[in-house]
Amino acid sequence: MIKRILLLGACVSLTACFGDSKEFIIDNPTAKPLAISIDNEKITIPAQETQNIKLDAGLHTLSLENGENIKFNVFDAWPRSGVSGLINPTRTRYIQVVQKYVAAGVQPANENSDVHTIRINGEVVTGPFQDLGSELFIDKFSYDWELGPTEALPESMSSTSKDNYKTKLFRVDDFLQYYANEFTPSVDYSQLTRITESRYQPPEITYNFSSPELKQNLAEATKIYTAFIHADSASKQKDLLDEFEKQNREKWRNPKTGGQETSHYYEIMSTLNHTMMSSVLELKE
Repeated sequence: MIKRILLLGACVSLTACFGDSKEFIIDNPTAKPLAISIDNEKITIPAQETQNIKLDAGLHTLSLENGENIKFNVFDAWPRSGVSGLINPTRTRYIQVVQKYVAAGVQPANENSDVHTIRINGEVVTGPFQDLGSELFIDKFSYDWELGPTEALPESMSSTSKDNYKTKLFRVDDFLQYYANEFTPSVDYSQLTRITESRYQPPEITYNFSSPELKQNLAEATKIYTAFIHADSASKQKDLLDEFEKQNREKWRNPKTGGQETSHYYEIMSTLNHTMMSSVLELKE
């Protein structure tokens, strides 16, 4: 359904402090308690609940109930306030939803986000949704949300605007319930000319370029990136990010090579830089 807004005459701004640690949500969507440990500290999350945890910048180990140990790094080269992401020990699939709110009497002109199709259990759903996949870590820097998996979308909200929205992270089963019982398109999707499929794919950070220049630039960038993702402190991460951005400005950003390979080159270099500005990364061998 399209939810309603109570219009206000003023707004309130909130500020928060930055630090060299990050706060994460650990989610347990299962019907029984979930026991894990991070850096040998045991944590039990009750069934269907979440638990918040703060982690210092640097290297950590997550141990799962099945005995699996996962190395990961928390990044603070680009500090931000609030919850930085979600830890997903059960590797559940998550969907981001943008819920539109309008004032009484207002006719929606569009959605507040791009409209995508998503395939779930053989069914295709369409709406302002984004498939976030089932990765062990879901970073808010890449996929922002206001409401976590255990927080309900409000029936109405207060705003100074006649047209507003809330973003929510859904567990896939909860999303299907929402889609079947609560969601109504704001506009006629048959009139939209740009509807693409949302399907999570891991970012690509390697490529076999034929151009010696592009190959050399990527090798240099990857060397800094590799040192960054294994850096054990926020200060080391910041220094490496600064070095990456310096080299990018002075050399990598404007290669002499032309042709079709350059578009792929820019995508990969952007992905490396984007990851270094994020909050968390699983270190895969």
